[in-house]
Amino acid sequence: PWERVFHCGEYQYSVKLVTRFAKTHRMTCGGTCKVGFMNQIIGAAKLIQEYKGLNKATHINEQLMEMVALRETSRACGLAAAYNGAEEPLGSGVYLPDELMGNVSKLNVANAFWRIMALAGDIGGGLVVTLPSLKELKNPETKDYVKEYLGFGSDAPAENIMKVTKLLQNWTAGLHGVGTWHGAGPIMAQKIMLQRVIDYEHDKWIVKRTLNIKD
Repeated sequence: PWERVFHCGEYQYSVKLVTRFAKTHRMTCGGTCKVGFMNQIIGAAKLIQEYKGLNKATHINEQLMEMVALRETSRACGLAAAYNGAEEPLGSGVYLPDELMGNVSKLNVANAFWRIMALAGDIGGGLVVTLPSLKELKNPETKDYVKEYLGFGSDAPAENIMKVTKLLQNWTAGLHGVGTWHGAGPIMAQKIMLQRVIDYEHDKWIVKRTLNIKD
């Protein structure tokens, strides 16, 4: 259907079409979309810690702090890309994110999301990938065992623990790592674009001025 066709034979605009789409997608993928996913992962990891009575476990608290730092770094990249954006083309009333920070945003989150997945998987434990079905709670032959052993001596019902663990399974043992890596283009796509837009002249000027180097 023609209402879904935005580019037809206008090859002279192909580069602009791709780059404008890419920097917007990379800002949203790196700085907003994955930050929302991280909120769920961090919340689930914190609940598991509390359900299992591990609030004073130093290593888990450190892992959670690292996860939050990674999330907020990703958020900051997205905000910077948006804040430093500009009207493009001039006079259009359309504002697009800064190309440098948009690509940095996605490049950063590609690695940050893997790390958060790993930390959450460690906190969730092996149960993340060996969890039985919630249906076992209704099976008269297994429900008592499941409630006892997957309750971890917690005041929280085993069902709650299983549901949160299932959420962690979805985020840490599913499609999302590779999806984040390749979404909006794999990291080499961001590196190629960064090589095109990075301007080292100001950095070189600072050093020359500091050292009083004259060309």
